Parts: sequence; C-alpha cells; structure tokens
Amino acid sequence: MLDNNMPSLKASYQLERSSTQLQAYLNEIHTTRNIIRLNQLDASLDKTLDDIDRFTATLTKSSVINKLRGEYQLLGVDIDAFVPLLSRKIQIKQELDKISESVSWLHQDIVDEVNPLRQEIEWQITSERTRLSSETKSILYEDFTTLQMMTLKENELVSLVNEVIRQYKQRNLESAFHFISYKTDEIARLSEKLEHNAASITYRQLLLEFFDLVKPDGKLYNNLKALKLLNEHANQQRQNIQNRLEYQQQQIKHLVSTTSVDLSGIKLSTRNIIEAGNVFLLLVLTTSILLSALIYFYFVRKRIVQRLYHLSLNLNSVATGETNRLIPVTGNDEIGLLGKTLNDFCFQLQEVENTNALNLINNTQASLVTCSIEGVIESMNSSARHLFSLCGRSFENEYIWSLFDPRYHFQLRTLFASDSALLLNGAYTITLEIVSEEQQVNYFRLDLRVYYQNTIPKIIITLTDITEQANVARWLEQKVEEKTHSLTQANIELHSQIEDRKRAEATLVATQEELIQAAKMAVVGQAMTTLAHELNQPLSALSTYIYTVQMTYNANDYPDIYNTMAKMDEISDRMEQIITNLRGFSKKTSFMNPAVKVNLHQAVNSAIGIADSRAKQHNINLCNQLGDDCCCVGDLIQIEQVIVNLLINSCDALAPVGGDQGVVTLSKLECSEHSIVLACSDNGPGFDPAIINQIFTPFTTTKEVGLGLGLNICHSIMARLNGSIQLASTLDGGAMIVLEFPIQ
Repeated sequence: MLDNNMPSLKASYQLERSSTQLQAYLNEIHTTRNIIRLNQLDASLDKTLDDIDRFTATLTKSSVINKLRGEYQLLGVDIDAFVPLLSRKIQIKQELDKISESVSWLHQDIVDEVNPLRQEIEWQITSERTRLSSETKSILYEDFTTLQMMTLKENELVSLVNEVIRQYKQRNLESAFHFISYKTDEIARLSEKLEHNAASITYRQLLLEFFDLVKPDGKLYNNLKALKLLNEHANQQRQNIQNRLEYQQQQIKHLVSTTSVDLSGIKLSTRNIIEAGNVFLLLVLTTSILLSALIYFYFVRKRIVQRLYHLSLNLNSVATGETNRLIPVTGNDEIGLLGKTLNDFCFQLQEVENTNALNLINNTQASLVTCSIEGVIESMNSSARHLFSLCGRSFENEYIWSLFDPRYHFQLRTLFASDSALLLNGAYTITLEIVSEEQQVNYFRLDLRVYYQNTIPKIIITLTDITEQANVARWLEQKVEEKTHSLTQANIELHSQIEDRKRAEATLVATQEELIQAAKMAVVGQAMTTLAHELNQPLSALSTYIYTVQMTYNANDYPDIYNTMAKMDEISDRMEQIITNLRGFSKKTSFMNPAVKVNLHQAVNSAIGIADSRAKQHNINLCNQLGDDCCCVGDLIQIEQVIVNLLINSCDALAPVGGDQGVVTLSKLECSEHSIVLACSDNGPGFDPAIINQIFTPFTTTKEVGLGLGLNICHSIMARLNGSIQLASTLDGGAMIVLEFPIQ
C-alpha cells in the first residue's frame, strides 16, 4: 500500500506547489510592462511545466495523473499563445506612452508660443507710444479674443485627449474621436482668423501637428484601437488559462483525498501493531525493574553504598579542614581499609600542621600576633614579644589594643566591632607609632587578616617596620612643597612672557595686513593707468548709441531701438563689473575673518576682470578653465588677491616676450576629499634659476620696478588659509604655480 500511494501523494504535493508557482508567475506576467521581465517569466513558466512533466513521467499507472499530464500540456499551449499577446500589448503600450508624451510636448510648445503672441498684442493695444487707428485696434482686440478662445478650446481638447487615453477600455473610440474631430475643426476655424498675423505662423503650425496626431484614423486612434483589441484577446486567453488551472487544482485535491483515505487504513493497521508491542514491552520493563530493586536493596545498599557514602563525607571533611569530625568506616574489605588509612592520614596531617605553624611563627622575622575576633590575644611570636617588651611575661586575657599607646585604643577597638571593615572584608591595614624603650619613635604597618582554625574565625596581625619609608615620605613631601613653590613662580613668569608674545603676534598680524593692503593698492594703482582707456571705449560707444536712439526715435523707426538699447545695457553692465571688481579687490580684509565657502570659478573671473586691462596692453590672453563646481573654504578677497598677484606676475613675465600671443591659464589639476589643486601657468620663459630658491623671500624680484613682496604675500595668505603654494613648470618650459585649497 505504501509503494502504491506514497509516490502519488508526493506527486500531488509537488503538483500543488508547482500549480501555485504557475499561478504566481501568471499573475505577475499579466501586470508586467517590461519585455525583459516578460521573457524571464515565460522562461520560468516553461521550466515549471518541464519540471511537472518530469516528476509525473514515472507515474503513468495513475489515471488521474495521466489526465493531469494532458491538461498541463494543453496549459503550456495556452501559455505559448498568451505570452505573444502580452508582448505585443507592451510594445503598443510603450508606443502609446510616446504618443502621450508627444501630446504633452506639443501642448507645452503651444502654450509657450501663444503667451508671447498674446503679450505682444496686449502691448500694442495698451502702449502709449503707438498711435493706432480705431480699425487697427478693433483688429487687435479681435485677435486677442480669438487667442483667448483658442487657448481655452485647446486646453479642453488636450484634457479630452488625455481622458480618452486613460479610459480607452470603457469608451467608444469612434464616438470619442468623432467628438475630438469636431473640436479640432472648431479650433482650426478660429486659427484661420489669425492668418493675417505673421507672428502666429509657428503657433498655427504646432496646432496642425497636434490635429494630425489626434485625428480619426490617425496614429493615436489606431494605437488605442489595437491596444483595446489586444486587451480583449489577452483577457479571454487569461480566463481560459485560469479555468484550466482551477480544473487542475480540483483534480489534485481529488488525488490527495483518495491517497489520504488509503493512508488512513495504513495508519490504523500500524496503530494496532504498536499497541500490542507496547503491552509486551511494558511487561518486560516491569519485570526488570522489580528484579533491579531486589538486587539493590538486599545486596548493594547495605553493604556498599552506605559505607561509600560515609567515606565520601570523610573526604569532604578533610578537604574543608574539619579533620576532627570523621565518621568511622568499618570492615575488612577494600572500603574498610580506605577508611582506616584516611583516619591515619588525618592524624598525621594535624601533627604536621601544628609543627609547621609553630616553626613558621617563631622563626619569621616579622612580628606576628593572633587573637580572637573580640580582640583577645591568643599567641605571639618572639619578635612580637621583643617589640612590646613582653619577654617572660604572660599576656593571657589581654586585648590587642592594650599593647599600644592609649590614643589608639578607640581606633583599634572599632576594628573588632561586628560591622567593621575588617570582619566584613576579611582584611584591613593601619599605620601606628610605637615608642621604644630608648624613646625612639618607630612607625609600624599593621596588616590584619581573618583566617579560620577548625571553622572558627581568628585574626592574625602582621607588624612591619616602615620607619625608614615614613621618614623618606616626609622628606619627599618637603621637597615636593619646595618644587611646587618654585614652579608657581616660574608659571607666573611664563604667563607674563606669553602675554608679551601675544601682543607681539597681534602687532605682526596688523603689520602684515597693512603690507598686504599696500600691495593691493599698488596693483590698483597700476591698473588705473589702463582702466581709463578701458572705460573710455565703452563710454564713447555708449554716447554713439544714445545719439542713434535719439535719431531712431525722431524718425519713428522703433524696431531697431530695442537692439540698440540692449547693446547700451551690455556696455553699462561691463563698466559696472569692471568698477565692482576693482572696488571689491581694494577693500581691506583681515586674517581673522571666518572661513566660508568660496566659488573658485567666480573668484578667478573677478581677478581676471582686475588684471585684464594690464593683459590687453601686452596682447596677453587670460583663460579661466575652471568649472562652476570648483569650490573651497577660505576668504574670497584674500583668494582673489593671490590670483591677481599671480596674473600680474605672469603678465610682467610675458610682456618682454615678442612673437606669439602670451597665454595665462588657470586650470584644475586634481580634487580629493579634503583639498582641490589649481595651476596658474603661462607660455613664457619660466622661472629664473638664480632666484628660484629665494623666490618666496621678501624683496626678491627680477623686475626693474618692483618690491619683491607679491609671492611672499601669496605664501603668507595660503598658509593662513591652511593651503599651500608650490613652484613648477609646464612641458614647454613655461612657469607654473600650484595652489592647494582646503575643501573642509
């Protein structure tokens, strides 16, 4: 019965699990919108069906399983027909999404195009500068009204199209697109009224593109119609697959029920066999227990176990030190011999302990005293007797504190109280003075310990002479006090020196700030010679444009006036930027300003604005290759001063060089988590080897006119910004200066 039913039962559970997995795959495959995921699910379905066919291939004797095999083969055919429908549906759905995006883009383009057109008409109507006839104004009013109406109709059309796309499954597409055609015709009639307006050409072309996209029998209509038809076929095929899965589930349940009934018969037969075996085992077990009890009580317990128990108690007493509480173990066998040997061992152990204890106490050089927990002296070695001058005198019933000076009696009596630290912790240490017979003061450390003698607590006191250590400690305390006084005086003098140094550093910082400001003003002074020419050209051009505007206004030729005014605005912004850069650079800054985030691209542009006039005199091109995302932490004005000094130095180095145009480039070398590295390079002759080692030293220069402070000031500023400045050269031999700025 097991051979016939277990394979079927196992196969039924495997079929049920595989059917559940098929159902999960089919649920996901119906909702997926990804072709790749659809192919993966199709492969998983094929694999699951192959697994079902494989583990049911050996159960051909069962008619139910043979029938299920045929059903699963038909299910595979249905799935093979269902997957291409879903694949085609996903493709059409993706095309529909693209059409929806096209509708949105066209609508946005139409809105972007109609707003300027409407604003232009509104400006022509409301502008006081234009003198329009009543007929022209009437046409403009009519155009404005037409635009408003077309905007409203176009918004309604877009909403209608989006609603049809969302609800294409429930709508009648022919009626919906017929209504859309009516709307497009209505907007087209309105757009014909704007044909006389040349500015509306683009607007009307966008409308035509939109109408072509949403017209009946157009791209959107065909896509929605095909998608709706595919949905119907896919839903019908899905229902067929679902019905087939439900039928297979019913067949699996029927197979499980049939197999369970057969297994119930096997279970009943097995239970009867087990019950008979349990009765037999119970009888055998009861007989064995009775025989074991008889043997235990009459042969083991009285002769062996009880004597071994007494022997174990004796061993525990010896282990805990209670050798006077041994229980006699009699007998002539091995157990009796062990008991007798143990008694002899305990007697010898007691004698050895007493002898060793006496020898240890009397021969040690330390002073040892034992007493009870009440403080009554019980024993004292010879060293202690000599210390307290008790040689040849009895100390029976005396207390331990009676051996010391009366001023220590209360302190010692407290140690033997029931709640004292000595009895609670088992140990205590105290230092006392003892005056010898020669009236010499000695210091002794008393180490009190609790020990047990035959389970009775006792106190042992060890007295250690620490006179020498105490005298040394007092001498060290005196020396420490003298050194402390000396260090206090030195600390006061050091604080005074620190205050003087702080004042000197403050003066040095102020001097450096004044020196940097002087260097900046020198740069500003050098730039002023070319700034007049730089501003004179825009002013001349601005004057010419003003005259042109006046002539244009007198001639009523308005279309060109806006272009001229825009150029005037650009020239004005250029002049304002030049003056702003120069004014910001000339401001006095302080090294104490807090560090902030600085955009290096903007800082380089400002520096180029200051040095650009100097560069143009010598036909030098200043190039900023930094991106907008290049940022660091520091002070904007100080960073600009460093870059301006480097640009001016490069311009001075390139000025005597003839031939090709000079180029100064600022670029980014690298950027890490903590810093950003920039390079300022030119195509000049490079650094002079004679002064390259002293180039950051003050008053070092190769110029005929110059103080030699520029690079020294740059070095000081970079050090205060927690950055660095290094010398290098380009591959062509030109000069390069590498700047490293912190990011955090």
